Amino acid sequence: MSTSEGVLAMRRRVRLGLPVALAAALLAGGSGCASTSASTRGDFGGSSVQTAVIQNAQGAARGLNMVSTTEVNSALINAPVEKAWAALQEVYTTLGIPVTDLNQQSRTIGNNAYRVRRRIGDVPTMRALDCGGDSGMPNAETYQLLLTVKSRIIPSDAGGSVVQTTLEGTGKNATTAASSDVRCSSMGALEKRIADLVKAKVAAK
Repeated sequence: MSTSEGVLAMRRRVRLGLPVALAAALLAGGSGCASTSASTRGDFGGSSVQTAVIQNAQGAARGLNMVSTTEVNSALINAPVEKAWAALQEVYTTLGIPVTDLNQQSRTIGNNAYRVRRRIGDVPTMRALDCGGDSGMPNAETYQLLLTVKSRIIPSDAGGSVVQTTLEGTGKNATTAASSDVRCSSMGALEKRIADLVKAKVAAK
């Protein structure tokens, strides 16, 4: 499979080895715990594993593994790398995403602590992220979100380029005293919007 074919097949989701509620219940039932983590996650995509060692009242210990996997949403751009890279930087400005990380050498742009509610540019957060919900109302619509969004441009086999984006984060109820964060998984709408805007901008130049 070529690079161009492979990148189109990648999509981003976050999944846990066990549900968060179950993990929390197990942790609460133990008298103490210690955790270690291992990661094969690079700048874009990969997995990380956190292992919690729980000891119950009888002294028996057990391990609980939670796996978080970040996949990459990719799209072909019919333009040279440098032209697509310039367009990608403009797209972040268009969407109003503050840039905290910019690497010209690796052509990577993003924000590791993006706080937002309701909309990311012209993309409703309820379309961009799944944070669960109650009574038919998605949490992503009302929660305060803390996101990590990253994009980069890489060459494609066909001589054009590829835009890759990852999105992940957590949400928190901004109207109650609840302190627990909810993990949010990407639904792909923001990544698609970024790719579409890059395509439009390179076509207009």
